Amino acid sequence: MKQKNLIINLALQNPFLRELITFAPIYFFLALINLLLKLQATPAWTDGTLVRGHDLFLRFAGPNNEQSRLLQFLIPELIHTLLRVSIEHAYMIQRLVFVFLVLTCFHFYMRAWFGAQDAFSGVVLLAALMPLTYMNHLQESSPILMLTFLVSLWGIRDNRTFLIIASLFIGGLNNETMLILPMVYFFYNYRSPRLKSLLSLVWRTILVSLPLFVTVATIRYFTRNNPQLAPLWQLPNNIAGILSALREAPFSRDLFIFYMYNMFWLYAFVGLRRKPLFLRRAAPLIPVFVIVHFLVAMTNEIRLMLPLSFLVIPLGLLTLYEHGGLTATVDLKNTISQ
Repeated sequence: MKQKNLIINLALQNPFLRELITFAPIYFFLALINLLLKLQATPAWTDGTLVRGHDLFLRFAGPNNEQSRLLQFLIPELIHTLLRVSIEHAYMIQRLVFVFLVLTCFHFYMRAWFGAQDAFSGVVLLAALMPLTYMNHLQESSPILMLTFLVSLWGIRDNRTFLIIASLFIGGLNNETMLILPMVYFFYNYRSPRLKSLLSLVWRTILVSLPLFVTVATIRYFTRNNPQLAPLWQLPNNIAGILSALREAPFSRDLFIFYMYNMFWLYAFVGLRRKPLFLRRAAPLIPVFVIVHFLVAMTNEIRLMLPLSFLVIPLGLLTLYEHGGLTATVDLKNTISQ
């Protein structure tokens, strides 16, 4: 008993473990709440649609871009096999675990710039925004995408090459959205306009990104004959949907992209020059990400915007807390200008 108490006391003396023990249970219940809300918004989860789709994916007969998102259905299949639970429950476990990991990792990712309380506020904001993205669809690559996207940003920020390569590779097995992240690696590591420096950076960017591009290209080659869920070119539909909603339906899903981060779309770029180096260099990803999705995706499915939360929320909080008179603990090494 004394040994057990000693271990507990030693654990509580470790700042990281103490913070993890304090906040992780809250994030677990926030993930659970989000799972319950997702299930309420998705009748297809329990009416047989999920099981039929899962069977199609296992036979590689499902539509793209879902069929190419291997981890979306292979992880639930593994859970189903090992734990002997139903397919529906396997997908529930997957979503619960990955959303919990996203919220917990997001907290510690933000600790480079914020104190624990301010990081907590960012996680709670993300958990509050996520239900807005829920609708009756089964795009279950989304929670895994969020985690791999976040870990990749974390690895790029901290210059951890192995973590970058591994997270990009794993992310490529799950969702092609990861293909945009080499842009952040390039911008963050840019040092000089000299040709030698640029060529070196281009080469390093190619090397760390190669497993991702090879993975996505290989999967898409083998699924090239699978039917597409929707046409690739979506810009006219997205513009028409927004204009129609502005005239007739202000609560239409076509406008949710504006409601999702609301003022944070603006706050993210206010005083950008004064913000930490990584966030400044990664900020151009935000408009590029939005523009690409306006061109080739249906933006009324605003789950597509969730990966941006790992940039928009910390950037916005830095503006909010600075102008609100609150304090944030900033990692000075990331604020040093070139």
